[in-house]
Amino acid sequence: MSGRIYSALLILLVFVFISCNPPDEEVVYDYSLTDINSSSVTYGENISPGYFENQVTVHYFGHQNWGICTARVGQLNALYANLINEEINNVRIITIGEGQYSTHNPSWTSENSIPVVVDPSPNILWTSWGASQWDVFFLDSDSNYITDFNIHDWDYNKVYNQIQALLP
Repeated sequence: MSGRIYSALLILLVFVFISCNPPDEEVVYDYSLTDINSSSVTYGENISPGYFENQVTVHYFGHQNWGICTARVGQLNALYANLINEEINNVRIITIGEGQYSTHNPSWTSENSIPVVVDPSPNILWTSWGASQWDVFFLDSDSNYITDFNIHDWDYNKVYNQIQALLP
C-alpha cells in the first residue's frame, strides 16, 4: 500500500511540475535601429524608444512593398505634421519595415519626414513585440507599453485620440 501511495505522490508531483507553466517573459519594448529616411531629423542615427526620452512614441509595423502599408506611412506622416502644427512636440512616430522588403524602402521615405527603420531578417523586433502587418504600438513617455491595435482600416481619430490620451 505504501508503494502505491508513493507512486501516486510521485505521479502527482511530476504532473504538477510538468503542467505548471513558467510566467511569460515580459516583453521588452526596445530596439536600436538606424533611421534610413534622409528627410527625418534623426536620419543616420540609431534610434529607439529610449532615444526619444520623455516623449510618447508610436511604432508602426508594415511591409515596404504593400500599397496599403505605404499609404499608412503617409497618413501617419500627415498626423505627425498635424501634431507639430498643434505645437504637440513630445510625440514621435516611427515606422518599422522588414529587411526582406528593403528594396522598397523609397516607397516609405519619399515625401515623408518620420523616421523609417528596417528590422533585419529574421525580423527579431517584429517577433519579440508580437507585431503583425499594420500594427501600431503606443509607448508612454517612460517607454512603457500602453496598447497596440491594427490600422489596416485607417482611422485617424482612433490613432490621434490614443496619442492624446498618453500626453501629460
